[in-house]
Amino acid sequence: SLNCLLNIYNKFKFYKAIILVPTVTLVDQWEEECKKFNFNNVTKVCSKNHKWKSEIDAIKLKEDFNNDNGEVSYIIIATYASFARETIFHDLVSFSKKTCKQLLFIADEAHNMGSNQLREKLPYVNILRRIGLSATPSRQFDFEGNRIIEEFFRVGHEHYTFEYTMEEAIKNGVLCRYYYYPHLVELTDEEMMAYSSLSEKIAKYLTIEGDSFKNDPILTALLLKRKRIIHKASNKKKAFEQIIRQRYQEKGNLKYTLVYVPEGGEPEYEQYEHVNNDNIVEQDSEHLIDRYTKIISEISERVTVREFTASSKDRNKMLRQFANGELDVLTSMKCLDEGVDVPRSEMAIFCSSTGNPRQFIQRRGRILRTHPDKHIAVIHDLVVAPMINQSQASFKTEQNLLKNELKRVQNFALLSENSSDSIIELEDVINYYGLSIFDV
Repeated sequence: SLNCLLNIYNKFKFYKAIILVPTVTLVDQWEEECKKFNFNNVTKVCSKNHKWKSEIDAIKLKEDFNNDNGEVSYIIIATYASFARETIFHDLVSFSKKTCKQLLFIADEAHNMGSNQLREKLPYVNILRRIGLSATPSRQFDFEGNRIIEEFFRVGHEHYTFEYTMEEAIKNGVLCRYYYYPHLVELTDEEMMAYSSLSEKIAKYLTIEGDSFKNDPILTALLLKRKRIIHKASNKKKAFEQIIRQRYQEKGNLKYTLVYVPEGGEPEYEQYEHVNNDNIVEQDSEHLIDRYTKIISEISERVTVREFTASSKDRNKMLRQFANGELDVLTSMKCLDEGVDVPRSEMAIFCSSTGNPRQFIQRRGRILRTHPDKHIAVIHDLVVAPMINQSQASFKTEQNLLKNELKRVQNFALLSENSSDSIIELEDVINYYGLSIFDV
């Protein structure tokens, strides 16, 4: 996209662009990329720059004085959160018609354009040159959001201007090769009782509703509670500790490791026994990210680990320390999902099961970035697949849920260096449910 802007500059001798990104970290990373092209007149619209308003006003004032020759050059980089605010949105789209024809609009992680906060604003964006960038352009279960994105970027029949597959990227050395190791994690007896109880309740709803999920708050609450049991299964911590201990024994350190942990806190299973309108919110106790971080710190006094979260004030410094090997491990929930550039990362451990293709594709993209000192990456994936009794009414539902989980495993396994071996760990549960990893 910056090469497109460079072509505009070579033709017209000026550059003008508005770039949208998901996070403040990406605002800074895009600024660095712009400087590599000698695009130096950059204004950042985010919480870290309190002078953005005066800088935008100054740009517009220069536009007015250079109305005849269009010699003003600038790039505005804003977060989606800032762009969605009414006053900021107005400031960023209220350029003259002539300027709107000259501007290049770049949406990084463009699937964010279909969010509820933005979709109503898109018709008022009059910038004609538009580029949407995303490894995961489709929004899961959001037909309307996808339609709006396609209309905004003028995508016809899902044909994109340019596509580059993960397989091509690995083959061409744009992304590095990797080993993939799925680990089957069992629920504890307490978790299994809670899970089975919820499954039975959900099965009754499905029977009554004709096997379709209605927009019922009670059913939604039941589904979410069951999902959280999988998401926060306590045995994940044991499996996780085994993985990092083995890694430490083999290498003598845990350098360049990313850990994706479940969001929220430890579940309290007694509340799953009775679910009604007045009791549909899970009460979090201890934050799970703290528990996983503590497990890492207890491996050795020489291991350094930090939590990379939305509240971290020194995230850019943390990323630099991680790249330099001063900081061994980063633990995160979502902040390392989209776009954040951590090419030095060599190992990733996915402790938070997710059926959302966007999340696991984005996360894999973080670990597969190339680096001169990195030859291959390693991915560990904790997979929870409860063994529901085949006589239970919910067995068919569980079979369908496992299919969704296997899509992630399949997606990772087929492009890995050890594709023929990576599914052996899940062979028993796959056979139990009468599934094949190649048919999901």
